[in-house]
Order: sequence, then structure tokens, then C-alpha cells
Amino acid sequence: MSNPLVAEAHSSTTWYTGLGLVEDAFQISRGIQNDSWVDGTLGTVGGSLDVLGMVIDPLGSLVSWGVAWLMEHVKPLKDALDWLAGNPDEIAAHAATWGNVAAFTAEARQQYADSVNSATAYWQGASGDAYREHAGLHLSVMEGISHAAHGISYAVQGAGLLVGMVRGIVRDLIAQFVGTLAARLPQWLAEEGLTLGVATPIVIGQVAALVAKWVDKIQTFVRALINSLRRLMPMLHRLGEIFTELKQMLNKLARSNPLKHGDEPGPPRRHDTPDGGGHVNDPHDTLVGQPLTDTDRAALHDYTTNDGYTTMNPFLRDSSGYSDADKTAIQARSDRVSEGLAKLPPQPGTTYRGVQYSDEILARYEPGQVVTERAFTSTSQDPNVAQGAFNGNTLMTITGKNGRDIAPFSNYPEAEILYDKGTNFKVISKVWNPRIDKWVIHIEEV
Repeated sequence: MSNPLVAEAHSSTTWYTGLGLVEDAFQISRGIQNDSWVDGTLGTVGGSLDVLGMVIDPLGSLVSWGVAWLMEHVKPLKDALDWLAGNPDEIAAHAATWGNVAAFTAEARQQYADSVNSATAYWQGASGDAYREHAGLHLSVMEGISHAAHGISYAVQGAGLLVGMVRGIVRDLIAQFVGTLAARLPQWLAEEGLTLGVATPIVIGQVAALVAKWVDKIQTFVRALINSLRRLMPMLHRLGEIFTELKQMLNKLARSNPLKHGDEPGPPRRHDTPDGGGHVNDPHDTLVGQPLTDTDRAALHDYTTNDGYTTMNPFLRDSSGYSDADKTAIQARSDRVSEGLAKLPPQPGTTYRGVQYSDEILARYEPGQVVTERAFTSTSQDPNVAQGAFNGNTLMTITGKNGRDIAPFSNYPEAEILYDKGTNFKVISKVWNPRIDKWVIHIEEV
């Protein structure tokens, strides 16, 4: 029988445990966001940054009294208020910048995770396992970078808010001082038989004692603020170091070989795809002009997926309307495809492409014109695929020199030859074929 007084043990192991810098980034960031650095006198971070920039003068009413000796003695109160002033817009912008870094990294991480999952879904064997492990390290490091940036963002804004909160407290304390002085000073002067403009050492001493009492109150909060910032600074400094180290680690991972077991050639194995077909999952070094890395293979396979070409090609044709984060992510995704294509041997010859073109696009394809295809150009060595698989209004016949055979990496049995983005083609002929009810356009790579 279990003892109801005995608390159950809950595992302290989380996704970041044991990942070193990544774990440090999470723990420090969490400590900052939990306000563990804030002195108990102040409680927690709160208030508004606007207080930092306000023109606050709770001593203004004393100026109207026209008593020079009085202003000299209350100057320490005004100095404390001025010392706590700042620029709220700069603080907010700095915090927002780090927040944007955190959000962008988190979004890029998710897109990369989705791409890896899609591209390696049917990639089995030691190479696939090694690549997924390598990608997992990428994802963990990106997660750490996001946490570090988020922690820095919170630290910057939190420090600003804390200073603003203390400035508000000091303002209120000075206002209390003014009210107290307004009540007591006439009494002290009356006891000495004096007017407001004249003071004896006794009255001046009483004012000085009152100022000292309020200065002590103010110093309690200012000391708490300084103690809080002293605790925060090492945490913030360490997060900055971790952010830099994780960036360096990410760069090293990007340049490293994802295959722990080497890239030894071997007989390719086939794995059934959901549509009943098959594609080769293991290395194809016999097909390539330069050795392909597993990153290259994953990128080429990624393009052949429905998500791959429907995401990359529209973006390459017109990137307006995309967020900066999407532009960066999709451009990098398409660049990886280009890097993989560059390592495959050219496949000169004639290929075919079936498309649906608007009148505006068709007008670009006039004999003699040179057309730059900003997106990747997918073609097939089988004319029946181009005519039958695409229900478009145009059949392209392409005579090319630099197409690449990506059939071994494709999801679909199209005998696909792919031309890189930015390829130039010259229009040789353009005729309407009533038999197939399509435009037939012959283009040649230049």
C-alpha cells in the first residue's frame, strides 16, 4: 500500500537535459523570465517603460515658493529621480529585436523539422538514421538559440521595466515628502518666529533631517534595483556567450558530414512508397558527377514532394507578399536543391513539359525571344507523361544541355529531368496543334 504522505518522484529529465549549452540556454532564460534576479524588496517586474521617459518634477511646487536655500537642501531627491531616467523607445526596440530573433529562429526550426520529416520519411538504413540524428542536433541547437534570444529580450525589457517601476516609486516618495514638508515647514518657522524666506540653523537642520529620512527611503529601493541588476548582468552575459557559441556550433554542423558511418557505396535498397511505387533510398554515387551528401539527396527528394515544388516554385517566380522569415527559409530550401543539382551530371537531350499558361505568359513565348525561367523547370523524358499527366493548354519541347536526372530521388515515376532555377531558354517555334488541342512550343537552352 502506498503512503499518501510520500510525494511521488517526478522525472526532472526534459528534452534539453544533457545537451549542454542548449540546457544552459533554457535554464538561464527560464530563471530570467521567472524574475529570480529581482530583489525581494521590489517583488516582481511590472509597470511601464513610459515612466522612464516622462518629465517628472514632483518638486516643482517648491520652486514656486521662491526659497533658494530650500531647493539646495532637497537636491539629492531630484538627483535620484534624474538618475533613473531613460529612453523607453530604445529599450523597447532593443527588446523587440531580440524577440524577433527568437521568433524567426523558432519558425525556421519548425520549417526545417517539417522538411526533414517529409524528405526522410522513406529513407531507411544507417545513412538515413545518421542523417536524422544530425538533423536532430541542428534542431536542438536552433531551439537553444531561440531560448537564448528570448531570454535576452525579456532581460532587456525586464530591466527597463524594473528601472521604470523604481522611478515611479521614487516619484511618489518625493511627492509624499513635498506634502509632509508643506505641512511641517510653516510650523517650524512659526516656532522660530520666522517667515518662509528666512531660516535659522535649527529650521535648516529640521529640513535636512526630513530630506535624509526620505533619501533613506529612496535608497532602499535604489539599492534593491542595483542588487537586482547585479544579479541579472551575469545571467545576461552568459546568455550572450551561449548565443554566440550556439551560432558557431550551428555553422560547424552545417559544414560537417551528416553521415557518421561514412558514405560508402553499396547496393541500393528499395522501399515501397505509399502509392505502391518504389524509390531508391541508399547512396547513388554511381549516378553523380560529384559525390552527393545525404543533405543533397534529402534536398533533391524534398523538391519532388508536393510540398516541395508547390512551395519553392511560386516563391521563385514572385517573392512579393512573403514575410522576411518565409523568404529566408524558402530561398535556403531552394538553394539546397541547386547545390544538389550542381553535383549531378548533365543530361543533354530532348525532354517534355506540360503546363497551363495564361495568355500573358504565352505572349512571352514568341520565336526568337529568350525567356528566363526563375523557378525550377521540371521536364520528363517521356512525352506521354507531359501530354497525359498534365491537363494544361501547352506542351513544351525542350532541347537542353544542363538538365539533371532526379528520377532516383523522385516521389513520382516521371523519368524527371530538372533544370536549375534561372535557366535561360530561346523560343524556337510556337504553333497551335488542333489535334491535341494545345500550344506546342519548342525551346532551346542557351
